[in-house]
Amino acid sequence: MNGLDVEQVLGWLEEAGQMLRGSLQEEREISQKTGALDLVTDMDRRIEQFLVRNIREFYPGDRILGEEGTGDRVEDLAGRIWILDPIDGTMNFIKQKENFAVMIAVVEDGIGKCGFIYDVMRSRLVWGGPETGVYYNGQPLPPLQDHELKDSLVAINWQMFADNVSNVKALAWGSCGVRIQSCAGTEFIQLLLGKQSVYVSKLAPWDYAAGRILCETAGIRCSTIKGEPLGWLESIQGAFATPRAYESAIQMLNEQ
Repeated sequence: MNGLDVEQVLGWLEEAGQMLRGSLQEEREISQKTGALDLVTDMDRRIEQFLVRNIREFYPGDRILGEEGTGDRVEDLAGRIWILDPIDGTMNFIKQKENFAVMIAVVEDGIGKCGFIYDVMRSRLVWGGPETGVYYNGQPLPPLQDHELKDSLVAINWQMFADNVSNVKALAWGSCGVRIQSCAGTEFIQLLLGKQSVYVSKLAPWDYAAGRILCETAGIRCSTIKGEPLGWLESIQGAFATPRAYESAIQMLNEQ
């Protein structure tokens, strides 16, 4: 992958996981970003700084888009870009001390090259891309389970579900049930492992970039809830689904 050392990145993720697990009993510094439900902790910043420092050292020509602003101001897709979410599921990290993930995506000239998602407390690590395939805890990802929507569990962003954005409750009633983890990283892992067939959520670039690369590589369809193609730098309302569930999901999300 054009000079990308996957084993090195996996080592960074393991070290980040050790830092996070070791911090769980410490008193947290917590502040709001856009509101009371959008929080950032000292560990979000510390993990992002750790990742940025390593990328700067070993990949000095690359640019970095990080959730907490430690990287660069990225407004185009030229060259290689690292998209970082140091703690995806910060509220879970604070309140549950589980159900959070570290996510890294590598995008080169607008093409997703490699995604990494590390579910820290369950030690579940998924990584891969179009040149390598997808791996789960060191083994090739099992073949995609492709169920009809009516035979599937679905994951929906809790705010979209509460407000019934784009008819998501009809989607829920058309499935076997809804599961909500409020962590994009763990939702993507569940999707990749065949434990659910649809994931619908509003997401920032660092929330979906790694998951998009992994899902597209595994044969999972990725788009906006309108069925439109995804970019890399925009916030979205996204739909990610196995092929047989995707068409039904998009149809339901766009019924008037």
